[in-house]
Amino acid sequence: MTSQAMKYTIPSTKYTPEHTRYGMPQTGVTLPATRYTIHEWTGSNANQYLTSSTERTSSLNLRLESERLRCETADRTRRTQNDINSKLQDRIENITYWKTEVDRQLQKTDQEIANLMASKKQLEQAHVATQLPFEVATTCLKHREGRLSIDLVHDDVEVQLLKEVEMIENVQALLQQRIQESDRQLSELRHCKSNLEADLKDKCSSYGLDSRCAGLHNGSLGMTLHNNAVKIDPKSATPASYEAFSHDNITNAEKQRVSSCRQRELNEHTMHQTSNDLHKQAETVNESFRIRIQEMITAKTNLEENLNQTVLEISSMNENIAALREAIRLKDSPMRVSHMRLNTRSMRPNIELVRDPVQYGLVEEVGQITDSIEALSAKLNESIERLRNLERNKKALEEDIAVKTNSLNIDQSQCLRLRKTLVWRRHEISF
Repeated sequence: MTSQAMKYTIPSTKYTPEHTRYGMPQTGVTLPATRYTIHEWTGSNANQYLTSSTERTSSLNLRLESERLRCETADRTRRTQNDINSKLQDRIENITYWKTEVDRQLQKTDQEIANLMASKKQLEQAHVATQLPFEVATTCLKHREGRLSIDLVHDDVEVQLLKEVEMIENVQALLQQRIQESDRQLSELRHCKSNLEADLKDKCSSYGLDSRCAGLHNGSLGMTLHNNAVKIDPKSATPASYEAFSHDNITNAEKQRVSSCRQRELNEHTMHQTSNDLHKQAETVNESFRIRIQEMITAKTNLEENLNQTVLEISSMNENIAALREAIRLKDSPMRVSHMRLNTRSMRPNIELVRDPVQYGLVEEVGQITDSIEALSAKLNESIERLRNLERNKKALEEDIAVKTNSLNIDQSQCLRLRKTLVWRRHEISF
């Protein structure tokens, strides 16, 4: 409410040196040369009586009118002052209401700022915690580059590791986005807090001033007139704009708190979802490792069994070659006997040099021994070649077993053991 103060002017009486203490002109007394008559004297007195009576009547009327005016103005002043006191109390109650509302909103905004900062801190911790899984995944990929020969294969483990690295990078980008969104929301909340604090400060000051005004009374000490204050500033706020200002501050703070709550829910959902996704992918990678390791163990076992059998076969083939060589060597004596017999019988004289069954038999025997030696030699050469193949196969098996051993060491002893240090928890990705 706007109160209009009344302006009072206190009349003053101007006294000049021409007036005496009793109000008569201070001039020199000069008696006329002639005297007045009794009639004139009586008439003068009558006039004085009439004038005096008239002045007294006017004075009485003026006193009565003044008393009425005094009572009227005193009553009006009292009623006006009481009305102003009532309005001041209403105003103080209004300020108290809005001060309480603004203070309540300020406390809620402070609490929401604290809640959002805690949520942002969790996001930052989650973002930092993704670094170790990222390093573990990339380290596993680098370790697996140490696989040799045929084992340097683009298997499911590598596919899942690459997928995990990509997923972690996407999660880090998403968490960073949520952190930036939280920073923007915190900025809005702090702006609202600043407005509420300024509004509350002004209301506390206004409350103190109006309370001081309400405490003033006619007997208060130290009161002075301030003519410059008896005005209404056209730039001052109206009661409607005053309430609208605080209402807008409160409404904006409530709006930003709702946005902040949604941001915290989004942060919570993002951390929960990304944690679950990374956990599932980590389990998928670990399962791929276990399957691949089992496949390599099986392959290595089969290779070792084949190597053992190959070693046995090489031993048998060496024995076979030795036996063949011995068999070929043993054909030398029978061959020599047959040749000696044929040579000796070729010395028979004349008609005795007959093509008898002995002669045919010796020639056939030489042919048989020669065929046997050739067959044994061919088989010996074949066996020697087969032995070389077995030796090459044995070397290849040993090399492949070494490759499998290296791969197993990488996947089982390095990668899988490294991955067992990771622990994924809901709301927080840590180790």
